[in-house]
Amino acid sequence: MILTETIPASLIFEELDGRPLYRKGYKEVLETNSSPEEMGSSFLQGLIVRIVSTYIAQILENMPYWVVSGETGLHVSRGNNLANDVAVFDKVLIKDLFSKKYADVPPKVVIEVDVKIEAEQFPDENAYISLKSEKMIGFGTERVIWILTDERKIMAIDRSKKWSVYGWEESVPVFDDHQFCLSDLLKKEGVI
Repeated sequence: MILTETIPASLIFEELDGRPLYRKGYKEVLETNSSPEEMGSSFLQGLIVRIVSTYIAQILENMPYWVVSGETGLHVSRGNNLANDVAVFDKVLIKDLFSKKYADVPPKVVIEVDVKIEAEQFPDENAYISLKSEKMIGFGTERVIWILTDERKIMAIDRSKKWSVYGWEESVPVFDDHQFCLSDLLKKEGVI
């Protein structure tokens, strides 16, 4: 068993309800004394983030939104510091673009690609997905979308707190009349 005190902060991915959540693969890093920099998203995860964030940015061009990606930090409350693969922020809510702090306003929409923590503190990964999503919805995010590559499904929750499940070939609502079909985006890029 690994003691929490011996785990370096660089292996913490998020903090949820005051608990540190460690990056997937952190035990291997500790056991092999390898570098935390060797941990990261798979090529497919990174590619999906890039394709989806580019598409969302294109459909929102000339609209008052910032589309950010790359595990952007979100400070929800004390003890709740999350990372987002893709987040759409209302431009008027971001007061200091040059701050080095996590965003402390809710994104309109968040899109996550796979679970990137060791979910050992939860009954299963779905419990983590639910808790993280509900935390963001409670903070004011309108919709949270999870793209799951192993299952090839997409799960979404909105302010109604009802989950919807889609296949990759289905259109997934983002907000207003905006939507995306992951299968179409991946085909257009030559991925599938």
